[in-house]
Amino acid sequence: MFQPFQKFLPRAATRYGISKEMEAAKICRDFRKLTPEIFKGRPQAEDYIQPASYKNKTLTLNVLSPAWAQEVVMRRPKIIEEMNKKAGREIIKNLRTQLQS
Repeated sequence: MFQPFQKFLPRAATRYGISKEMEAAKICRDFRKLTPEIFKGRPQAEDYIQPASYKNKTLTLNVLSPAWAQEVVMRRPKIIEEMNKKAGREIIKNLRTQLQS
């Protein structure tokens, strides 16, 4: 009987010790998907804000300018709330920005 590939991923990730990396990749992907919704009124925000990393419940975002860093800071509570809601549990407690060079 056919089984979806996604069913086997969590067990394989645990077996090969890459669970944290898979979780980080999923969280970064989810942020990319939520960016247009979170930054409504700011066209193409996804061109200026990109997820950089996720570790210890902290999501780090690359921004292209201090102005975009300020946009992230202003929307910090909404970003954390939406990401945690999407995951169905608390995955993000802190949010950091770093200027992309």
